Amino acid sequence: MKPGGTKPKFKYKRVKIIWQDIVTDPSWYDSLEDVEKLTYSWCEDTGFLFSKDSKMVKIFTSHSYDGDKLTIGTITVFPRSVVKKIEILK
Repeated sequence: MKPGGTKPKFKYKRVKIIWQDIVTDPSWYDSLEDVEKLTYSWCEDTGFLFSKDSKMVKIFTSHSYDGDKLTIGTITVFPRSVVKKIEILK
């Protein structure tokens, strides 16, 4: 914390990442129609947006201060191609 007991300004926005993930099914299918019904998964993660660019999005879910120094943990890195939406949360 800063002298006087106040925390430094926290500059990271809380976000929800909506993304797509692969699905693997080890079952054997004798009905190809059942295979046609298989699809990928829609997933959601929440955290604080560390960075984003054309190749990746990075969030973290844990943080603490040691004096004025911010320490972050539980980092998730998403390939940009699987991220379908980034919502800013309050």
